[in-house]
This record gives sequence, structure tokens and C-alpha cells, in this order.
Amino acid sequence: MSTVAILSRYVNESRKIAEQTAFRLGYPLVTMEDLVKGAATDWNVPESELSEALRGVTLYDQFFRKRKMKLISMMELKLCELMVEKPIVFCGYIGYPIFREISHVLEVLVLARPESQEKMPETEKGTKPFADDKILKWLKNIYKMELEDPNLYDLSINIWHMDESEGADVIINTLGQRRFTPTTYSKKVIKDLELALRIKTKLIEKLPDVRVKSHDNTAYVYSKAFKRGRKTAIETKHAIMWMDGVDYVEIYKDPKSFQSV
Repeated sequence: MSTVAILSRYVNESRKIAEQTAFRLGYPLVTMEDLVKGAATDWNVPESELSEALRGVTLYDQFFRKRKMKLISMMELKLCELMVEKPIVFCGYIGYPIFREISHVLEVLVLARPESQEKMPETEKGTKPFADDKILKWLKNIYKMELEDPNLYDLSINIWHMDESEGADVIINTLGQRRFTPTTYSKKVIKDLELALRIKTKLIEKLPDVRVKSHDNTAYVYSKAFKRGRKTAIETKHAIMWMDGVDYVEIYKDPKSFQSV
């Protein structure tokens, strides 16, 4: 079966749908908190620092953006590693660039009515959905994307039209479509992404604009810094040449050439 990625600024409501979906599929549920804890253990970094990187952009972030992006890359890597191991249900707002590359990941957007919360009717439990608008700003700043653009997802669920059990029904039924069946190629894509993220996490503090791809144990690396001097390119190549899973490294100075890889 395939991985389910549920993204939303309605944290509590999307979490309930994710819990139902994971339980009925027999999949592990992975949350933002799980990524924080996993990355903290893997990289010996305080959980508080990782959690701070997932919050809205502050003046601190503007001065220490390189560090913030490295912390985010650590958590993206952890997410990718978990997907390599087994199918999961993920609930959160990180990892969109990973999901879009993998054909057997079902990307789900959870929405509420577009009106303001003051105009929203109460749910059966007498509470209103809580929308965290800071998540919208975070996604736009980090991934340059609009979280609630339905064109970016395979499926959109409006929590005003169904409860969490019905939402899980829709997700599971959609997951049964043939297009979300894992293939040998799509499984290989995840492993390639994992290697690319390991390399990116190693380089991103020194090369904040670094972009990495990998195919068949070859790493393809681009940064504007490579135009400024041959030394930087050589040092970068040597830094990753001996990493596990890397047999060859190609350095790109031209973004168009890199994009065509």
C-alpha cells in the first residue's frame, strides 16, 4: 500500500482524520512531533531548537536562516527515512517537496469553510475548528507555496462536510486507485531522495541555496557559490564523495543544466 500525507492548518481536525486513517490501514502515524524527536536523536540537537524552526518567521530567523534551513532539512530527511522503511500516514505541514516527487504518495489537503471563524457554526461538540494561520506563512516562506491551493494535492477534504471517520473513508477509498500503487521505480525514487537529502543536510549551512539530486548512486549538486571559485566546488565534491551510497559526484554551476538532470 501507499503513503498518505495529510497537510492542513487545522491541526486538531486533520490529526483526528490521520489517526482514523492510520488505525484502519494498520500504518504508523507520523506527526511533526515525531519528526522533531527523531531528528533530535539522530543529530544530537535539542528538540526545542528543532521545534523553533517549525514556527513562524521571526527576526532571529532572518539572521540565522542557514541554521533554520539545516534543521528543517534534518526533519525532512527523517521523514524520508521513515517512508523508505514502510508505508506511513503523515500529518503535518513539512515535506511537500518530497511528496510531490513520489507517485504513490496520496497528498491530502484538509480544509474548512473559507469564512472567518467568527461566522463559522459550531461543530457537534460545541467547538469551532482552530486554524493556525502561522502555518500558511511558514509554508510560503520555506517552500514558496500556498498551503491551501487545491491544485497541489490529489484530494481535498472539507471538515465541515464530514466527520473524521468519513474523512478516513474517503482517503482509504482514494488510496485504492491503481495510480497510488507503489512501483519498483517509485520505491527507487524514495531511496534517491533520501540520499539527496542526506547530502543537502550536510551542505546547506555553508551553501544555503544548494540543490541536490541523486540517481543510481550519483549525486548532482548545484549552488551559485560554484561560479565564484573552483575551490568551493572541489571542497564540496570531496565533502560528499565518501558518503555511504555515493559513487560519483557531478557539480553544476548552471541552474538550467542542473534542472535538466
